[in-house]
Amino acid sequence: MAVRPDFVIAGAAKCGTSALFHYLRQHPDVFMPELKEPGFFSTDMPGGIAALDEYLALFARAPRHALTGEGSTRYVYSHVAIEHLIAHNPRVKVIVMLRNPVDAARSQHGYAYRYRHEAEADFERAWRMQELRGRSAASHPVDYDYRATYLYAAQVRRVIRHVPAEQRLFLIYEEFFADPATHYARVLEFLGLPPLALAQFAVVNAAESVRSAGLERLARRPPGWLRALYRPVQPFLARAQLNPTTLLGRLNWSRQPKGALHPEFRAELEQYFAADVAELEQLLGRSLWYQGR
Repeated sequence: MAVRPDFVIAGAAKCGTSALFHYLRQHPDVFMPELKEPGFFSTDMPGGIAALDEYLALFARAPRHALTGEGSTRYVYSHVAIEHLIAHNPRVKVIVMLRNPVDAARSQHGYAYRYRHEAEADFERAWRMQELRGRSAASHPVDYDYRATYLYAAQVRRVIRHVPAEQRLFLIYEEFFADPATHYARVLEFLGLPPLALAQFAVVNAAESVRSAGLERLARRPPGWLRALYRPVQPFLARAQLNPTTLLGRLNWSRQPKGALHPEFRAELEQYFAADVAELEQLLGRSLWYQGR
């Protein structure tokens, strides 16, 4: 039996990996399980699939001719995942997508706040709270440590160290989505797949914002009077697997672009990431993002 997977989308988080996952699943010669983020090889991080048989079962329905792949953004952040992945399948191909770290960090904060891994709604305040939080939060640091998560250089060095050059592909988010057809064709060529022209490159995981900050606070910390209002119907909601405060929260979110960061704060973030981006430029042999402004 073939060793699976044949390829992975290894990260980074909020850098377009879900979109690429969606696009590749449309190729007739590709099998990717519905579950994204199995995280099997990132054994130094909590969560994810831990048993090999459970992991391989994800690919059990793959047609014999198909390339198999999965997407786990933890793999580039993990200190061991890439090495474990190559040990499992020395011929595996690894795709890494990278995005301007300022924008990626802000997007990760929005995602973390949307799904309640993050309690602070304002990105600037959340950024400044990171040192105070340390490692005491209940979730893994990758959920809220926007600084370390987007220091790419060490992550890319691990990929370069363990993955042969012909088996690794680095994509830049801004370039990919400026011309998705061209870069999708590049990915297919890298994987050795026949060309496929997609009818459209749908937006996946579009940014969302709250309609009402007050309503969001109400949904997160419902007062006693609100809990009393829905207490009589709580058994019916439980049978329907509905949580009224969660439902209220969902209704309060909508797809809408985020406003620009305050220029001084953005400049501060760019300065924070500048040395890492410069090192990343050396590793990849190309210019990136805001360097040289």
